[in-house]
Amino acid sequence: MQPQESSAGSAAGDTLGRRLLAFAGSPLFRGDAQVLHDRNPYRRMLVPESLAEPDFDRPPGPGEWSSHRSLAAHRLLGTFYESETVLLPEQGLAGLYEDFSAFYGQELKDLREGSVSALERFAFACLDDAVDVTGAATPEVLDAFFQHMVAEAAAGPSPALAAVAAAGDRARAADLYLVQLALDGLTEASAMSRNLAGAYGPEQSALFKIFIDEFGYGVYDAKHTTIFAKMLRSRGMADHVHAYWNFYLAGPLATNNYYYYLSRDHAKFFRYAGAVTYAEAVFAPAFVEMVAVFRDIFGDAVDLHYCDEHAHIDEHHGRITREQVLLALAERHGPRVVPELLRGVAEARLIGGWFEADTAEQIRWSDTLPRHRELAGAATAAGPPRRSVRTPDDPFGTRCHDGAMVLEIERGEAELFTTPTGPPERMARGDALLIPAGRLYGVRAATPETAFLLHPVSPDRPAAPA
Repeated sequence: MQPQESSAGSAAGDTLGRRLLAFAGSPLFRGDAQVLHDRNPYRRMLVPESLAEPDFDRPPGPGEWSSHRSLAAHRLLGTFYESETVLLPEQGLAGLYEDFSAFYGQELKDLREGSVSALERFAFACLDDAVDVTGAATPEVLDAFFQHMVAEAAAGPSPALAAVAAAGDRARAADLYLVQLALDGLTEASAMSRNLAGAYGPEQSALFKIFIDEFGYGVYDAKHTTIFAKMLRSRGMADHVHAYWNFYLAGPLATNNYYYYLSRDHAKFFRYAGAVTYAEAVFAPAFVEMVAVFRDIFGDAVDLHYCDEHAHIDEHHGRITREQVLLALAERHGPRVVPELLRGVAEARLIGGWFEADTAEQIRWSDTLPRHRELAGAATAAGPPRRSVRTPDDPFGTRCHDGAMVLEIERGEAELFTTPTGPPERMARGDALLIPAGRLYGVRAATPETAFLLHPVSPDRPAAPA
């Protein structure tokens, strides 16, 4: 499938779905046979064969954050946003210049610019009804609401880290959690940079303090992305941008995209200020908890400098953003902006919860695959199966489904990938496994030709969870 429209004017006459299919059909986004992406930041698998134009007719609603449509939309949206940043491979552009030119080139740029606003509305429409900020709009109300939200976040354990700690294979679960952090950790503060330009007083300088902290005050070895890469290497994991693209979940993708979404539209600046203030305030206790969980699993074998740095610096950042950004903007600009500041706090809390829930569910499912082999036999089919045939040379990609599915190997053998590290689940002819709605997986042929069936599971008689 090749991009079909090369001008924004002609693309605007198409449906959103058609434009997105044209974008996803670029050779850059078709993937290859490797499970992990190599050191080429311009290529990432958008699984174009799994997309259809009607996928983009109805936005995901409440409870559908991990749906197929949501995952597809946020993969596309994340790629759109990153095309507005500078990505250069550490090893240089030798052999990659054509991909660099295509990624930033006019053909894909026209498709992006003709789609991005509509795709944002599609991807984030569910936030409109999920957050209600009616009521008194004063700095005092704002601060009370903010303090309550932060205290609530600090009071309970992270669902994702709790799932890591409770997993049978804790190291593998911890690596899956690390990969979700890598989505932002290896390009940290890129969204924030879009709100640093202009002239808006002391609040601009306060945000810049945080930005330069993230960038190590101009010292590359102290840059937060650099020390995040060290943490990955200490686990024997790849440290280049989007090596683990195939294993990013919809919730973490949406969380990362949310800050780009707010930063791209300066009419949402006050919403961004609320969101970033909440994020900075809850990061410190979250990283303290992560240090405790990872130390318990790995001892001193993992480099947690990144977590220790954030646990320390984000206490400072939390004070700066609350006092010098959130409340300062409310006082300076009055009650008309307070609802947007409130909305930013509430949306950041909500979307952070989606990150946690999606990651926790993937960890629990991946950790109980033997049980889900048993559950496959108890599932009731809701219709005829879909058949796929794969060879070892076919492009590898991951996806999820809106409803539960039973994966059955019809011929040959396959490897099922649900986590970025550790051995895949080997499946032979006749083997079956229940894939719950929203769970990410990828299938790779382990024989010259492998055929498998996907049986939709009846929602009236779903298999019981483990």
